[in-house]
Amino acid sequence: MRRLFLLAPLILSMSEPVKNPKLKVELEDRSGIKHSLKGLVCNGKPFLKVREGNVEYSVDFSSLRGVEILGQDGNQIRVRLLFRDRSSKEYFLPLNTYCRANSQAGEAGFYLKEVKNIFISMEER
Repeated sequence: MRRLFLLAPLILSMSEPVKNPKLKVELEDRSGIKHSLKGLVCNGKPFLKVREGNVEYSVDFSSLRGVEILGQDGNQIRVRLLFRDRSSKEYFLPLNTYCRANSQAGEAGFYLKEVKNIFISMEER
């Protein structure tokens, strides 16, 4: 039993990040197909790690109304984050940023470089 308590932090750290089920995501991929998803996790985190110059920010998805993928710049992708207060700002993300969300068909997975736009809203319950 004592061994189990010692392993608890390790087991908990390996668990999946919690996807916010109230987060409604409408995604348009590069081929023009639209996807309706719920919850969003990128690179295993429930937020986006973005870079502006030498500073890194953690941006919670619930503070966003959208993400526009503007293009590739070397080994990074340039994105415009659209905030709920109607402001927007351009940032850089790693080129291999991988996201997951839930759909009716199961869990969806995609690289942000394969996406045109993501529209985010909060579902009222």
